[in-house]
Amino acid sequence: MRDQAERLRQLARGYQKAAPKSPIIKQSESRARVITVTSGKGGVGKTNLTVNLALALAKLGQKVLIIDADLGLANVEFVLGLTPKYNLLNLLDGGYDINDVVMDGPRGIKFMSGGSGIYQLANLSDAQVQKIIGEVVLFDSWANIILIDTGAGLHRNVLNFVMAADEVIIITTPEPTAIADAYAMIKAYAAHHGCAPLRLVVNRVLEAEEGQTVIDKLGKVAQRFLGVGVTNLGFVFEDPNVLKAVKSQVPVVVAHPETVSARCFDHIAQRLLYGREVNQPSGIKGFFSKFIDLIR
Repeated sequence: MRDQAERLRQLARGYQKAAPKSPIIKQSESRARVITVTSGKGGVGKTNLTVNLALALAKLGQKVLIIDADLGLANVEFVLGLTPKYNLLNLLDGGYDINDVVMDGPRGIKFMSGGSGIYQLANLSDAQVQKIIGEVVLFDSWANIILIDTGAGLHRNVLNFVMAADEVIIITTPEPTAIADAYAMIKAYAAHHGCAPLRLVVNRVLEAEEGQTVIDKLGKVAQRFLGVGVTNLGFVFEDPNVLKAVKSQVPVVVAHPETVSARCFDHIAQRLLYGREVNQPSGIKGFFSKFIDLIR
């Protein structure tokens, strides 16, 4: 076990790359990058990726907001060790504003619980929807990046979040069933004529070659049979410290910043921030506008 741990640390050191001096995408005055983090199935580490990526981005100087859009489980708040009192719909109550709904997290990130309140937007009047958007849009002038943690699977409610985002991160593991489900998500996205950049993260890999094989396989199949390009965002090595961090409700990049998984999250944040240039983001207002059109 010691030999394996040391080998993983060596792999991580080689995996880490220095970040350029400035990001390709600079924060505009009015629009944040809205990125949906999703998966074809549960149990692949989606929420851990969302939270630790947010913290790794904050370490690089980014202002990050996480929106928990998982209707069934409140995993983000558990991983962060936070307990929100209010959610999105409380913005309609007298006396509440965006500062009441949003909580502060480690390294200056912010967190908002959407929960079932997001889908109740479909039943609200136009005036009520505009009131909520009028509050939430304030984050376009604060946040550089908004990460939306979805539920798992191919349900329509998950796809709506995916279709409305500027960018999409799909996470899988090397397990054949997880790879098949990730491909099913890509296929569903293509079937609904999605056009946002798709990026892939492979979690719980034992060797660098294993992660690269999954990325190459999914990328080639998606391009050949769906005509969809999938960008390699990176992979995360198997690390027992992740489970320890979850149990302690302190994200691994904070609790164990020098471990192999923390270094991988740092690398993924660098790839996301300093990688290929992306289209002009539509911001949180653009996201909610598209999302509401999809659910109504």
